[in-house]
Amino acid sequence: MGYYTQYDLEIIDGSSGLIKDLIDECEEAGYAFEANGDCSQECKWYDHKEDLTAFSKKHPEALFMLSGEGEDNGDAWHEYYRNGKVQVCKAKLVYPEFNADLLA
Repeated sequence: MGYYTQYDLEIIDGSSGLIKDLIDECEEAGYAFEANGDCSQECKWYDHKEDLTAFSKKHPEALFMLSGEGEDNGDAWHEYYRNGKVQVCKAKLVYPEFNADLLA
């Protein structure tokens, strides 16, 4: 079975051509997104952190943002990669406080 995730990749600092280079280098990236970084299809890319960490070391000045949305409700995140380091930002679902003025 496995767990499917939709991935998008954005190059914040650096050449957008790096997406194609990653796709050429990493088979799973080719399943995950198009050459422009948009989601191609849901896929199982269990080693995405290791793959992007290694790829970012080859392009130390670039800043990559990988977005993911898994099949479980609320499983959404952004990961930022630069020079072999990663920052993981998980989405948080927040409900507004009750406001009686908004009752209809």
